[in-house]
Amino acid sequence: MKDQALRLNFYIGIAILAVASALLGLGLPFMRVWFYCFAWWSFLIFMDGLNIRTWGTSPLRESGSGFLAAAFFSVPTWLIFELLNLRLKNWSYHGLPGSLAERWPGYFIAFATVIPALQELAAFFRGFFKSEKLSVRPLPVTPSLLRISLFTGIVFLALSAAWPRIFFPLVWLGFIFLIEPINYRHQTASFLADLGRGRAERLASWALAGLAAGFVWELFNFWAGSHWEYSIPYLNFWKVFQMPLFGYGGFLPFALETFAIYGFLNFVYQKIRAKPIARFLFWSGLVAFDLICFYSIDRLTAK
Repeated sequence: MKDQALRLNFYIGIAILAVASALLGLGLPFMRVWFYCFAWWSFLIFMDGLNIRTWGTSPLRESGSGFLAAAFFSVPTWLIFELLNLRLKNWSYHGLPGSLAERWPGYFIAFATVIPALQELAAFFRGFFKSEKLSVRPLPVTPSLLRISLFTGIVFLALSAAWPRIFFPLVWLGFIFLIEPINYRHQTASFLADLGRGRAERLASWALAGLAAGFVWELFNFWAGSHWEYSIPYLNFWKVFQMPLFGYGGFLPFALETFAIYGFLNFVYQKIRAKPIARFLFWSGLVAFDLICFYSIDRLTAK
């Protein structure tokens, strides 16, 4: 019964996206503001139904609570990059609603799609590797490699913050090198652990998910009234939608960074979930972080 209901998501997602697109085409002011949110959540519903129909499972089927947690963790995960953008100034938001009571929930609803979108797309691509595993030569994950990776991540993020006009692309690599060794040491899901076993299915599926999600993000953003625009040093040309062509390459490592950050946050939560006070402080800290970032976006990134 559950699977039959989830299979309907394929059609529900298409229907919602079609209605939202039609209302946008008719110039409905409400839809111009909220189109991006309607489009992405309908796309998530569609992808979940597609995964059920294609592979017999999906992130929502595997764990409804896990899917919801991913949406909540998605917001602070993306907001890390919003804070870095205060220094980088690589994108700005335009056409946002004037009311804070409408704008801040809009931030939350939009940013909550990032991890679920990548999960759904990664699940779709990983399905192609089920019959034939993507084997590679095992990577010797030594303590020296972990230390070098950690140091590289720190250097990449420091360079991008110190000289953003030159080193801004390193933001989209730094957290991979910084957090992957931490996740590996704590034996949580990591690409390093997979590569150490000679397996690359998860790495490939998340990389492909990043590229696919990037295209869809930019497609929906291009038509939305509330949208972002880019101002990227020395690469701000040959735009496809709002994104410069070479910028699409950043979506691949961004997906890997997102996986690493989400894995770390989930690991921390699993460690403290049985402790009520620690759990309260954890969620309170995330909410406070979200609100501080929303305020910063209003002041410095929204135009």
